[in-house]
Amino acid sequence: MSSKPTSLTNLKKEWMRAALFFILFTSGGYFLLNSFWNSVYALRWLGLATTFGIWQLFVLWRSLPENHREGEDKLLPTLGWGNIVSFARGIFIAALLGFLFSPWPKGWLGWLPFTFYLLAALSDLLDGYLARINNHVTKLGAALDMNNDSWGVLVVTGLVFWYGQVPFWYLPVGLARYIFIAGLWLREKQGKENLEMPNSFRRRIFAGIQMGFIVAILVPLFSPPGTTIAATLFMLPFLGGFLYDWLLITGKIDSQKGAKLFDNLLVSAPMRWLPFLIRLITVAILILLITDRWQRIFGQLPVFLAVLWIILTLSAIIMLLLGSLGRLGAIFALIVVGLIFTPQANHIFLLFAGITLLFTGTGAFSLWSPEEWLIYNRAGENANA
Repeated sequence: MSSKPTSLTNLKKEWMRAALFFILFTSGGYFLLNSFWNSVYALRWLGLATTFGIWQLFVLWRSLPENHREGEDKLLPTLGWGNIVSFARGIFIAALLGFLFSPWPKGWLGWLPFTFYLLAALSDLLDGYLARINNHVTKLGAALDMNNDSWGVLVVTGLVFWYGQVPFWYLPVGLARYIFIAGLWLREKQGKENLEMPNSFRRRIFAGIQMGFIVAILVPLFSPPGTTIAATLFMLPFLGGFLYDWLLITGKIDSQKGAKLFDNLLVSAPMRWLPFLIRLITVAILILLITDRWQRIFGQLPVFLAVLWIILTLSAIIMLLLGSLGRLGAIFALIVVGLIFTPQANHIFLLFAGITLLFTGTGAFSLWSPEEWLIYNRAGENANA
């Protein structure tokens, strides 16, 4: 007797457990919101979250026959931890969608959109790792991942715009992939050739940084005009990357030479020394900032946040000066300026500097940059070698 029906039956049972988890999750979420929030908003959350969750369950059901490794036909009998985490990521996106078209909740409820998208972002990092270390990389996992990637950016971009955290010109970030795919489809209909997309580390850097930025601006502590300026600065390289890929795939730029342009630029001399110079200026501004504000900050922020602000400022100074976990130091610098932002030159420079260092790294004289490994490698990739 073939093992395929048995394996598919097992997968259908796992699908039913996933559906039960979704029902319990949304039911619990609704009762929580209905108890502490406006009942109309809670019901809207339930409707939107349920709609997307049903779509997520449909994608999972439709893709069950593809729960096999690339190049193999044998159906794996379990979803595997990677696919389970991918499905959970879709549920977190559904929960995030539920907040659209309602006001940003006040108090501790206001942290829920941030929490759900943070969990979705962490799930995006974890699902592939779990699939690779368990030798469970499947076409089903790829389908779930593509579905979540497509909808996740669109949903969260719409939400941060609805909350007023980003300007209207940031909306193309959420639509960029759809516009790109539509453009390729239109070219095919016109009989034009679309070249193969060359590999580049740039996409991983840009996508990860954009996701991290949106996680941050869902924190209720940050607000315009700081988030508006930061959104614009984060948006430009992201959309520039899509434009560059369009020129590559349509043959406007030589795909062999152009694909390596960004990767070669990262290791070029200017990209080693420019970040080092930015680090030094950033450290100098942070030192001036903390010496000028460390006493006044307790009147400007609650005590807990004031203490956190001082700790993050000192940490950013040390990390950027030494080039040790420099991208994390840049994130700390962005949080520091975000908590006290006013549209003055040194604050705007700190935004620019922190964002630049996130994209380029810390350059020359960096003592320890373990995050660079994650850019050029995928965790768990060689686990089965």
